[in-house]
Amino acid sequence: MSIKIDILGVGISAPGIPDWNGLRAVLDGEPLSSEHELPQTSLLSPRERRRAPATVRLSFAAAEQACAMAEISPDRPAAVFSSAMGDAELADYMCRTLAECSQPLSPTRFHNSVHNAAAGYWSIGTGAFADVTAVSGWNDSAVAGLIEASTRAATGSGPVLLVVYDDYGQGPLTRVWPVRQPFSAALLISAPSTKNHSLAHLALRASNARNQHPDLPAALLERMADNPAARLLPLLALLAGTGPAAITMAAECGSGLHIEKIRA
Repeated sequence: MSIKIDILGVGISAPGIPDWNGLRAVLDGEPLSSEHELPQTSLLSPRERRRAPATVRLSFAAAEQACAMAEISPDRPAAVFSSAMGDAELADYMCRTLAECSQPLSPTRFHNSVHNAAAGYWSIGTGAFADVTAVSGWNDSAVAGLIEASTRAATGSGPVLLVVYDDYGQGPLTRVWPVRQPFSAALLISAPSTKNHSLAHLALRASNARNQHPDLPAALLERMADNPAARLLPLLALLAGTGPAAITMAAECGSGLHIEKIRA
């Protein structure tokens, strides 16, 4: 049995790949962009922007791009934020402070350390009334998030925004989290409809097969090996129209996904 969905919008945020057009250029053989600065979000107040951790800026950049492409207001869709590690910088800060210092933890940084911080900031910044949630599946977080968001979109009454993100590792935590480059990607997903101006129509089904995807540029394969969130890149390449019309996203635990482009 398969789930059918439409992809209405895409966003990406990573060093050297600032947006969807930047990714398409890399897929066409161009080098990574020299642009590494994330744009400022307009959804948060100046005070909230100052308080927000790096993972919020990273994930918001991709999420806002996906909503803009789909021409859907950010407060409309339900949202699923999926991350393997959450905020590695804040985890390192708290562990070091508790182990080495007598001073108390910063209340703001402790508040931002929870795994659903990005989802919470999104809910506040957009004023969303729909459900905004956070999930994690360690190295399978991209697959887990895609399953969650696609199932909700296919069985619900409105679009769902999927945001997959992870930041780089810091301090002793790099022994278990050796990620060197931050990465975030977002998809605006809906149930199939002839009214949709969609980027692609997809059919998803469970699969236990190994990863299967077209050859990607070396820079993108490096990102996939470095950051679990970047395991969404083969799907983004599929949406960009490069290579075969189907891929398989494997999972280390449980079922992965076979994803095929279909006609409406």
